[in-house]
Amino acid sequence: MKIHRFIGDFNLSKNEVEITNPENIKQIKDVLRMEKGDLIILSDGRGTSAEVTLDSFFPDKITGITNSNFSRTVLEKFEHKQVNLYLAILKKENFELAVQKAVECGVSNIIPIITERTIKTGLNISRLEKIIREASEQCGRNVVPVLSPILKFENALAYGISAEEKIIFHTKNDLTLHPLLNKGEGTKNTKSVSIFIGPEGGFTGNEIKLAEKAGYLVSSLGPLVLRGETAAIVATYLAVHGV
Repeated sequence: MKIHRFIGDFNLSKNEVEITNPENIKQIKDVLRMEKGDLIILSDGRGTSAEVTLDSFFPDKITGITNSNFSRTVLEKFEHKQVNLYLAILKKENFELAVQKAVECGVSNIIPIITERTIKTGLNISRLEKIIREASEQCGRNVVPVLSPILKFENALAYGISAEEKIIFHTKNDLTLHPLLNKGEGTKNTKSVSIFIGPEGGFTGNEIKLAEKAGYLVSSLGPLVLRGETAAIVATYLAVHGV
């Protein structure tokens, strides 16, 4: 049976924990119709989780008894690797899909970027943060990925350069798949990766030149031209899991 997970500002250091977030309370009481004695998992979003037995229900809070703290889950073996996704802002639903699935794939940071071909430049930050939290809960993560402020392309290059591996994906079909993403080669000892995904229409020639000059490897995800959200999902999964 699935044990439902909730991520929030929980104090998991004591035997009794309180759930006071109205959204969590509504989900537990009205949507899931949980009762005293049911098990849930609470996470602080910073790496610590606890299995909790629901104990008392009040109008403004729910209390539970902490059974055990477990700061590591099976997914955390991937979370030692910092995978930073620099993603050009796409249409609302496309960007939200890319963010949701990148979280499920194991991304560490999501940095929206504005490129020469970016059409939409605004984002609903609160909605995206909610999508990130809910995706983290759904896939069982202990650490919630960070949504960083929007950066212009040149500034994003400067931020991403500190990673051990720096890859910008281009749509030219004569490029080869980077070894980092090819059959897992080179992924085991790589602790940080910056991957850049462009907008509809891809990066411009000028942007590619700037990236190359900054030390980025220009690479491909294969001979097919992928949509921005598809490329983001595929690249993130391969960078995290190296398959």
